[in-house]
Amino acid sequence: MEEKVLNAIIEYIQIHGYPPTIREIGDAVGLKSTSMIYHYLAILFKKKKLETDAGSGSSRAIRVPGYKFVPVEEPPAAGV
Repeated sequence: MEEKVLNAIIEYIQIHGYPPTIREIGDAVGLKSTSMIYHYLAILFKKKKLETDAGSGSSRAIRVPGYKFVPVEEPPAAGV
């Protein structure tokens, strides 16, 4: 399950450009219990697969080491 959580975070950042909330992580992996999500995040922090400068309750401050997320420019609308 921890890999599913990690992949959900990476995918969310790729799409939105910022990390998901705890509830968004849960929705992505099918968990309703926020305590279980925190449990898996703690494992990922301990394994150094995630990092943060904020406290453990700040999911929006999560970073994924080794990944550089670059915003993708939207192509111009047709006829512009």
